[in-house]
Amino acid sequence: MKPKNWSHFQHYKDRCPPWIKLHKELLNDRAFMTLPTASKALAPLLWLLASESKDGTFDASIDELTFRLRMPESDIKAGLKHLIDKGFFVDDSEVLAECYQDAIPETETETETETETETETETKKSRSATRGSRLPADWKPDSELAEWSKAERPDLNLRKVLEEFRDYWTSVAGSKGVKLNWDATWRNWVRSQKAEKQTFAQQAADVARTTVPIAPNHDAALKAIEADLKRAVPMPKNIRDQINAVLKKA
Repeated sequence: MKPKNWSHFQHYKDRCPPWIKLHKELLNDRAFMTLPTASKALAPLLWLLASESKDGTFDASIDELTFRLRMPESDIKAGLKHLIDKGFFVDDSEVLAECYQDAIPETETETETETETETETETKKSRSATRGSRLPADWKPDSELAEWSKAERPDLNLRKVLEEFRDYWTSVAGSKGVKLNWDATWRNWVRSQKAEKQTFAQQAADVARTTVPIAPNHDAALKAIEADLKRAVPMPKNIRDQINAVLKKA
């Protein structure tokens, strides 16, 4: 490779000086000034290499340029392609082919990179799903799961059960607090809840609901009991006091 029109612009026919000169008109060269920054930075270095030979020819293989210029291969290829396209250097080797080979599949590389990124994301999600997670602090059953809970255990105070569920699982340390499916964990939690202990009044109300007919017309036996209650003489106060005294001692 060599700079275009090198023999026209260099003035030393019989020797190779250890320096080169740049004309200030280069600043007014629109083709050069519109080059990418990488190309403009690479051009003077290539001119220095060209100055080592009388005809301006130098070894432009990527391996040689990487070593001589101490630059990454990717930077050299990116900068060199535009210099050749704009005609600042004449290429007579396979360097141009290498540069275009790296440049042409750019969109394919981007697509491959995007595909790899998507694959990595899906893999991370899959690993996360396999490993499980801890219970989020604001977790709560969705509407469908809430309806299931009401139907499965109408005897429970689900608000209270949810608070206990959160407090328990957020305080569990280590791998025991990690679950694959928190909805399933909630269903098992609801099923395993013990029924709340009823007070005497609640038990009596349950008995009344199951034994006393709901229909307005009571049967004959119940009517007879109600009539006896009306005719019954109230218990004398002294006897009632004695019974209460005995109950207190017991």
